[in-house]
Amino acid sequence: MLIPPLPAGIPAVAGYERLLRSEAFAVVERYSDRFLARHWTALRPYRRKWVPDPLHQWSRQWEYPFVVSRMPDRPARVLDAGSGVTFLPFLIAETAPDADVWCCDQDASLASVFDAVDGPIRFTVADLHELPYESGSFDVVCCVSVLEHTDRQEEIVAEFHRVLRPGGRLILTADLPPDPPLVDEAVQVLSVLAAGFSDDDGADVAADLALPDRLTTSYAAKLDRRLLPWRHPLLYRLGCLATGQGLVPFPPPITVACLSLTKRR
Repeated sequence: MLIPPLPAGIPAVAGYERLLRSEAFAVVERYSDRFLARHWTALRPYRRKWVPDPLHQWSRQWEYPFVVSRMPDRPARVLDAGSGVTFLPFLIAETAPDADVWCCDQDASLASVFDAVDGPIRFTVADLHELPYESGSFDVVCCVSVLEHTDRQEEIVAEFHRVLRPGGRLILTADLPPDPPLVDEAVQVLSVLAAGFSDDDGADVAADLALPDRLTTSYAAKLDRRLLPWRHPLLYRLGCLATGQGLVPFPPPITVACLSLTKRR
């Protein structure tokens, strides 16, 4: 196992710092660096849409290792849902035993990027609300910070449940602003998950939100401002004003939750 299982829920700062000092993270970091260097030209269109170095984003430094740490130690068919184009599925394909890794995303332009990146990953253009896969066809579905950017989240969760085999694993992460309406929305999604999945860890996200030492954008900004995806505080605030959000703090207050769930048989 490349990384021992990381704790679920909202990561504590102490655990985050310990991970960043570990040899396991150094291995992931070296793999990511090699992936970017080898495919720099092929990845150019995707870099323009997001960030040039996904691993070195405040929450991804925990989320990607969390996903890797929860991969089963047996051959598995894995779906990275809403994948974008990152090193993660390629790392899983190389380090998980005999993993058959698939990616899907609604962005059709990513198909040419995957074609240009040499690797064993199969990519499908897909709407997460209606996945084009047979029921029970995957052992693992992972979804990294995608669900919070979608609508009709209950339908997406139902699709994840459908395409997983009985006893299959859903590895889910999501940004979580600690604003009451959004927390309420997250709790509603958690209740939908509870109907079809059992929590591998018994994580209590609501309780974790009350912890003073959780990983947040504010902590990351103090650690290294480059970990944040927003490069220009003034432009960020002006953009929020232009979209009617009013005066907002910078960085926006966000934490991240990570869950490992098993489909009930």
